[in-house]
Amino acid sequence: MARSRAGLAGVRIVALVAGVVLIIVAVVLVTRHEKGQAGGCDEPATTVRGVIGSEKQAFFDDTRVTDRLACLGFRVEVDASGSRDMVQALHRDDGYAFAFPSSTPTAETILTEFRLTEKIPLFSTPMIVATFRPIVDLLADNGVVAQAADGSRVLDVAALLRLAEQGTTWDQLANNDNRFTAHKTVLLSTTDPLDSNSAIMYLSIASQVANGGAIVTTPQQVDAVLPRLCRLVADQGDKPETSQVLFDNYLVYGMGRTPMALVYESQYVTRAPKPELPPDAVKLFPRPTVYSRHTLIPLTPDGGAVGKALRDDPELVRLAVEHGFRPERPVSGEQLGERPVDVVESPDFDVLETMLSDLSPTSGRCAR
Repeated sequence: MARSRAGLAGVRIVALVAGVVLIIVAVVLVTRHEKGQAGGCDEPATTVRGVIGSEKQAFFDDTRVTDRLACLGFRVEVDASGSRDMVQALHRDDGYAFAFPSSTPTAETILTEFRLTEKIPLFSTPMIVATFRPIVDLLADNGVVAQAADGSRVLDVAALLRLAEQGTTWDQLANNDNRFTAHKTVLLSTTDPLDSNSAIMYLSIASQVANGGAIVTTPQQVDAVLPRLCRLVADQGDKPETSQVLFDNYLVYGMGRTPMALVYESQYVTRAPKPELPPDAVKLFPRPTVYSRHTLIPLTPDGGAVGKALRDDPELVRLAVEHGFRPERPVSGEQLGERPVDVVESPDFDVLETMLSDLSPTSGRCAR
């Protein structure tokens, strides 16, 4: 009888152990399946190098993104660059498999200069103003922050232009009540347009406002709007080379140094759930605003494969949305955020180049 009980106990132990083993095997199989249905997780990954706009650095640094790309067979290494320096970076280093700028003009320049034809549109993001609650309230009292049709508040670029032309300083604004008494001109902080796409997006917005609501298309129109652009851009003094540096200035130094910063919505949204975003931070759409379109340019077949993975893999698309990017292809069930209602397009590449050349300190066009 005792032997029968011992035998029964042994059977139960063996069954229990076998059950545990089966569970472990099942978990391993499910995990492998979830990591990569193409079988890439257990295969050596191909190293693929790319040059990207700095606003996408956080996306490519996300371990979930790198893990997913590894499961698909890619170990992606990226270097961040200002959009206008990206072409030169490609000339200096022939080891890049793809370029991933943040503007259509830069993408078209790369296609033309390197005689390429393939491009993979992936994301877009509107430009926004990262600011602070006291600044918003003060500007609202002075007619610079206005109410949009949908009830949200927007930064009126035309009103901002008028203040800049008058040389109005923050401490001269009506109803200031010591909310922000800095004795410096009311300006929107940007990157340097000679280095960075985000400032070029500002030129797209401001030039159209200064041109009576029409896209600037001729050298004569550039000449007409240039004095107003000089006040907005040149009067800022020294400017960061990348949008990430500008956004970090906003986060670290606060409104004393950067009361308003023109950045990509994706940068602000990425930070929103995290402690680094100031408690009185506010996001405004400029009126009008412009979408920055992020197009991957393959330079090698591996670069093209990475671009297609970023476009087609549901997990990578979901992570891009989480980082604040708006996929170019329709996505169901994802929260893409509010949509600005007043959106303009950029001037063509030649017109932008003329503006940038005229705004260069060496041109003397902005000298008083």
